[in-house]
Amino acid sequence: SDLQGNVVAGRSMEFGVELKSELAIHQRNENFKTQVFQGKQGLSWQSKYGYVGLTAFVRNIITEGMNEKGLSYGALWFPGAEYSTIDFSNNLKTIPLEILGNWILGNFATVDEVRLALQDIQIWAHEIPGINQVPPLHLAMHDSSGKSLVVEFLEGEMKIYENPLGILTNAPQFTWHLTNLRNYIHLSATNPEPIKIKGTVIGPLGKGSGLLGIPGDWTPPSRFVRIATYSSLVAKVKNPKENANLAFHLLNTVDIPYGAIRSEENDQFTYTQWVTVKDLNNRIFYYRTYEDPRIQLVKFSELEFGEDRQTEYLPLLP
Repeated sequence: SDLQGNVVAGRSMEFGVELKSELAIHQRNENFKTQVFQGKQGLSWQSKYGYVGLTAFVRNIITEGMNEKGLSYGALWFPGAEYSTIDFSNNLKTIPLEILGNWILGNFATVDEVRLALQDIQIWAHEIPGINQVPPLHLAMHDSSGKSLVVEFLEGEMKIYENPLGILTNAPQFTWHLTNLRNYIHLSATNPEPIKIKGTVIGPLGKGSGLLGIPGDWTPPSRFVRIATYSSLVAKVKNPKENANLAFHLLNTVDIPYGAIRSEENDQFTYTQWVTVKDLNNRIFYYRTYEDPRIQLVKFSELEFGEDRQTEYLPLLP
């Protein structure tokens, strides 16, 4: 948050399959009727809030977004996810995993509301288009008060954690990342003092020596450490615009250029397809793409979330 208490939430999307993302603008009072196992009717609802999000593979999958109350949602790849066993007789309380973002953004204003509502549904995980597998996911949510939540699916149970750092990457599980940070508590924004060895004074070679040892690779644990460390060290900024700018600079530290990570089995390259920053208090959704580093923005104050309007899908590139 900035010195005025405004909260931003940032996210970078690293993936090895082209997501073909579009910008989706969903209206208030949108009706959802889902289908679950064996074609049965699943959870149905009418959304209370309008929201903006980025799609993945197909238009009904929201992988990242923010609603008009300042609630942010993100679905992140999480190898090792084990979803709960489904009670097939409780289909009307069951929601397909890929529609979860629509349900959360359309119905809730705070992470506390989401936490309570999740206790009352079951999530049906199944193969989705684009990757032809059950996507292993965990979820990150933030609200305008600064609260953050992580939802993971471990050993067949849904686990919900408060997230004091507001940071999430990928595998392994969230609590492991918090423990791993203990390996890096020596990192500092200031240089270490010179020391004397056998009468010879030895000092640091240059500014930044306090951060020697911070991991520089693009594995999820290393990206978690970098963002956690840098976000704790940077100076507080004065206003929301500077806050969003700072978030983009922090996310630059985990940006993956095309071709730097590649699969041994095929020609797929994992790279940063897009980056978002959401101003949760002033309701501004910023984003940029790999192809165009210019920052685009959507101001909620300029949107009309009317019930008589259709969902809009816009290309990310201008």
